[in-house]
Amino acid sequence: MSKRLILLSLLFIQSISAISDIVPVLSSLVDGRPNRYFMEGQLPLAEQTHEIIGTTDPSVVLISQMSNSVLLKTKVMDGVVQQVRGFQIGSKTSWLHGLANSNVFPGQVWITLQKDNLLLRIDPKVGSIDEVPVIIQQIAVPKGFGPHCISEYGNNLWVSLQDSSAVLRINHADTSDYTHYPALPRPIFVALHPENNMFYSSEDNSAAIMQIDANSGKISQLNTNQGGITPVGLISGPKGIWFTLLGSPTQGTGTIGHIDASNTITYHKLTSFWGKNAGLLHLAFDEYDKTSNTLWVLSSSIINPNGLDMLIKVTFDAGWTTIVKDETVAIPTQNMKAHRILVTPTHVYVTELTASRLFSIKKPL
Repeated sequence: MSKRLILLSLLFIQSISAISDIVPVLSSLVDGRPNRYFMEGQLPLAEQTHEIIGTTDPSVVLISQMSNSVLLKTKVMDGVVQQVRGFQIGSKTSWLHGLANSNVFPGQVWITLQKDNLLLRIDPKVGSIDEVPVIIQQIAVPKGFGPHCISEYGNNLWVSLQDSSAVLRINHADTSDYTHYPALPRPIFVALHPENNMFYSSEDNSAAIMQIDANSGKISQLNTNQGGITPVGLISGPKGIWFTLLGSPTQGTGTIGHIDASNTITYHKLTSFWGKNAGLLHLAFDEYDKTSNTLWVLSSSIINPNGLDMLIKVTFDAGWTTIVKDETVAIPTQNMKAHRILVTPTHVYVTELTASRLFSIKKPL
């Protein structure tokens, strides 16, 4: 037998041996985990799609489109947009923005018209997708201008006046009873601390958070530079106030902040590959799952065109002191400035600011 034939025979034998060594390998990242089920639903086109809240009907969510001052009554089924009806509130330039469910008036909703300098209480008429919402009460902002976000605490409304850099407290039962608190540029959200009963407001252009003592009227400022800049999302949660840091136009820091009753700020850094440098805009606790210690956080490209638009599930330990893990889901449409989160018993929703879409993902992640 020639050397050439011997060499070919050896190569053939080696190839047979290599094939016989192939065995299945289980992937710990895939096997045993449910598939992620997410959707993007198209909404009526607008330059800016902003806030989202649930309603007394689990199948209906309300969404504000600020650029044309339209309220969207949106019917969803298993996370999928089924029907949408739009209702212009005020004029096209009124800038409908803030949405907040009322506890004092169940089923009714507080909204802000930023350019008209008005606060409205409406009945959204969620029983019918076609029925026109009704304005029940109208309150003119008595001092300052630019009502952005709104929240209700008993008879008091707390409103960020974004355009004049102030926070307003006003009694909706007696509108002559109000307090105007000057702020640093620009207040976005206002929330009540569950332990020290102080109010806090994120000031996104000042790397600061304002604390308000409603009893004494005293104002103080908490600097966030140690954790990062541009605090935006701010909510009440376990053991204090929780907020997100958006970062700069070129870099996020993947940082969540917590303010305890003594104003000590603890910063929690995301550690996943995609989360560690994310620019975080908004956040929401999963109030329907009391056992998993879940905080949903939104990464947004709103100031950084190279930033990723992502929904991030952050799991904390039992004491809410340490991040156990963070899991990221990239939203299919990118560079759309992901804006707000709504958590429901079955899904998590995200508004896509410039894409006029509603992203949803089925729980659990």
